[in-house]
Amino acid sequence: MSMKENLENLAGTMKRWQKLENAAIAQTARIMEETEHPLIRAVMEVIQNDAKNHYAIQQLIIDIVEKEYVNVFTDDLVKVWDSIEKHIQLEKKTIEMADESLKALEGSKNVVQLYLLDYLRADEEKHDKLLADLDRIKKAMYP
Repeated sequence: MSMKENLENLAGTMKRWQKLENAAIAQTARIMEETEHPLIRAVMEVIQNDAKNHYAIQQLIIDIVEKEYVNVFTDDLVKVWDSIEKHIQLEKKTIEMADESLKALEGSKNVVQLYLLDYLRADEEKHDKLLADLDRIKKAMYP
């Protein structure tokens, strides 16, 4: 299969995936209408917001494939890298705080708090990985 065909398939997959994200957004909205429970509502809001973010990233992939390739230049990264490094430190501190909080509840039966803290830690780790991967792009471009 040619690169052009691969990219067309990728765009098609992203469009189908966006339909699933839209379904997830609608479904979480219906679930939130059915309950006033704060934990269930919070989980549905998180999933809904993530689905909206996923949709936006999928659209970026589609646009890159179908409209205009996005180049990353070293100047783009260098211009904001000091701020990004500060943010990396913030993310590391939030992971430490999550670890601290989880340790404080170690051995407890506070399942709701543990559930929420596990989620927060995983999400902060995801942010840390996004930034670390961006750093790898920068280093690959500008060793």
